[in-house]
Amino acid sequence: MRRTFFVWLLVLAAGCASPASPTEAAPAAPSGGGVASAIVDLTNAERSKAGVTTFRVNAQLMQAAQLQADQMARLQRMEHEISGAQYPKPADRLAAVGYRWGTYGENIAMGQTTAAAVMDSWMHSSGHRANILNGAFREIGVGVARDSTGRPYYVQVFATSL
Repeated sequence: MRRTFFVWLLVLAAGCASPASPTEAAPAAPSGGGVASAIVDLTNAERSKAGVTTFRVNAQLMQAAQLQADQMARLQRMEHEISGAQYPKPADRLAAVGYRWGTYGENIAMGQTTAAAVMDSWMHSSGHRANILNGAFREIGVGVARDSTGRPYYVQVFATSL
């Protein structure tokens, strides 16, 4: 039986970041790919500043993160576990993309106007910051999607494979 390590207590305790102000304007339609890359770069910059090994981008984790970003945007719900969704739990999304994990975590957010703004929100949240700087996580995936009103949803998936 494989051993699994859940970071869920930490993730669920802090799991969501929303904009500082509900009146923030929607971004001027940046592409999800460029924003996702910027988030990876900013995340690795934070890890470097803290003396933590930078993340490797993993294509499967990118897919898992995008699955969640798409689900949240489509349903206009910012939740780690979305009952009734095709992939309701993070483990379901990781299984769907064929990622064999030993440990994983997830950060989600919605409404921030830039990659820098969402990173600032996450870094000012103790639980999100802990996920970003957790040395047990070696790989990252990031997804970005917009709902029908243009509001962006962001997902970071952190993991270490078996």
